[in-house]
Amino acid sequence: MQKSPPTPSATSWSSRAVPAPVRRGAWLCAGESASGAESDTGTHPALRALPPDELTIFIVEDSAAVKERLIESVEDIPFARVVGSADAVNEALEGMRALQPRVLILDIQLRGGSGFRLLKLMRAAGMNRPETIIVVTNYPSDDYRTASRECGADHFFDKASEFHKVREVLLGMR
Repeated sequence: MQKSPPTPSATSWSSRAVPAPVRRGAWLCAGESASGAESDTGTHPALRALPPDELTIFIVEDSAAVKERLIESVEDIPFARVVGSADAVNEALEGMRALQPRVLILDIQLRGGSGFRLLKLMRAAGMNRPETIIVVTNYPSDDYRTASRECGADHFFDKASEFHKVREVLLGMR
């Protein structure tokens, strides 16, 4: 039996027009503006020793096959490293809190909730926003694209036809 996708209207933060997302540290809903300086003092000790240009990636995906494919697609990028993964909302929240990666690659449908719920929980917990949030999904509707943007995602890709774009985004970062 196929899972039904989460309802975007129940999980999105705002229904206003969506501006370009603000980078690391700021969790903004559509129409909000950043204020104050950000701090990175809570970085996990294991990651403090990494070179500052190291691209740390956390993958949240409930399909083992897709997770493996994502890992394989980035493992030969010399400056990128997958530092953790999860397949459920609570596990992902703890991993993101502990590791604070620069990139979050996120599916919408997860065990224990949705990717939208994870982003809302991260924001509510006062966690630093990853520099880049990439949503990959089998539900590429305009409603989910809008909800993803409203929850802070920078990129939204269809797993079936745009999977390669995840790698392209990562290659463009440094």
